[in-house]
Amino acid sequence: MKTSVRESSLMAYDALKTADLGRQQRQVLAGVALLIRTGQHTDGRVSRRQIAQLTGLETSTVAARTNALVAARRLVESEDLTPCPVTGRNVHMVALPGAGGRAAA
Repeated sequence: MKTSVRESSLMAYDALKTADLGRQQRQVLAGVALLIRTGQHTDGRVSRRQIAQLTGLETSTVAARTNALVAARRLVESEDLTPCPVTGRNVHMVALPGAGGRAAA
């Protein structure tokens, strides 16, 4: 990735890839990307509760939108259970596709 490109340009480029999605699905994808970019992830994966905290959406809303994004192959869900950084419960985390194959463990 070019580092001299302004953040707003990167955001505009990312928006083109999600033009066919609803507002909340775009929020979830943007939340996953931001959590990964800022290092708030576990091996490139994040929990639905982390996404909910970041976006301000209800956890149930995030879960529904995340499940739809997994079905559409916009996100991948881990098969293994990992402790959620927020709750400590074992959960299936999600990641962006092609994140080094770490999400399909």
